[in-house]
Amino acid sequence: EACKALRSFYDAIGAKDKSPSFADTSSTCCAFLDVRCTQPDGSPSPPLGQKEGWKAGTTLTKIKFRGGTELGGSGTLPGALLLPLAGTLEYLDLGKEGDRSFSGTLPAELTQLTALQKLSLTTDKVSGTIPHQLGRLPALEKVTLLSKRLSGTVPGELCHRSDGSLRKLYLDDNVKLSGARGAGGRNAAAREISAKKTRISGTLPSKITAPLRLLILEEVGLSGSVPEELCKGEKLEEL
Repeated sequence: EACKALRSFYDAIGAKDKSPSFADTSSTCCAFLDVRCTQPDGSPSPPLGQKEGWKAGTTLTKIKFRGGTELGGSGTLPGALLLPLAGTLEYLDLGKEGDRSFSGTLPAELTQLTALQKLSLTTDKVSGTIPHQLGRLPALEKVTLLSKRLSGTVPGELCHRSDGSLRKLYLDDNVKLSGARGAGGRNAAAREISAKKTRISGTLPSKITAPLRLLILEEVGLSGSVPEELCKGEKLEEL
């Protein structure tokens, strides 16, 4: 089911994986170069591009569009085709800026990927707002959304989590993205936060969580003084 959905995803965006197994529709998608799967018993996966050696019950856990896929054009993201991966996909990297990359908006279906731990998008061809429900994904650990065309506000669900899961938040170069005190100071587990060149405004919260080791807020609209608590952060390495 997952491989069928992934092939439909590739067809919808006019993409082809560079692995020889892509042309063989009976082959497992786990052999694709930009895909990673997890064996049911935890045993090592076969080498990249190899069709043999995959066991029944193998789970598709990672999609990373970073060189192993040829995009046929600037396709929009068909969010509905991600739904069959909702309970297993842990890592989704939608690629970096290039002549052929995704366009359109962030699909609302991203908020249904309940197993998702890492989400990355670094292309200026994607616009629109960040779905607020994205911050409610229970397993989410790292979010990287670098685009000059994203707009709206930083979802409060990303900034003020207290469940200890989200540890890294990168929103650099989103020059249209705004929000008051959107730097995530109330995130109980945040280790790294970077939101330079955004329209985030307001003041830094007085309570900065102890684990924070990196906070970059260059060229933003914050005002006021730097909280004393921030300067006392034992693990802070870069400010």
